Amino acid sequence: MIKAILKPFKFIFRAVKFVVMLPINLVKFILSKVWAVVKYVLNLVWKVIKETYKVIAWIIKSIKDAIVFILKQVWKLIKIVWAWLVKAFIETLNQLWTLLGMFAAWLVLEGSAKTIVGYAIVLVLFVWLITMGIREGDDE
Repeated sequence: MIKAILKPFKFIFRAVKFVVMLPINLVKFILSKVWAVVKYVLNLVWKVIKETYKVIAWIIKSIKDAIVFILKQVWKLIKIVWAWLVKAFIETLNQLWTLLGMFAAWLVLEGSAKTIVGYAIVLVLFVWLITMGIREGDDE
């Protein structure tokens, strides 16, 4: 009998508990969903920052590698040019008397002949120095 009397009160108690707990449960639900969205956004931002860092690090490494490669190639080119300049200087010293004779001939000329012979001397010297590598192969 007591159960029969308490049954309506039990229902009322449950209804009051539901009404009182509804805002609390609703707030809990909303906060859990907001927290899930915040976690998702923070995770996404972290991934973007991490990938951006990787890309920037890759770009910096690529630029550094390119600069090192270019500097190595420039250094090789400088060594080749320097070696050629040394050979050209030695070759010019070997031909010093010939060049002196050409210069003396140029000094005694006048007018357009002097200009033409001057250009010819410079051209012959230029061709002589450029073809050094070909003539060196003939010596061996």
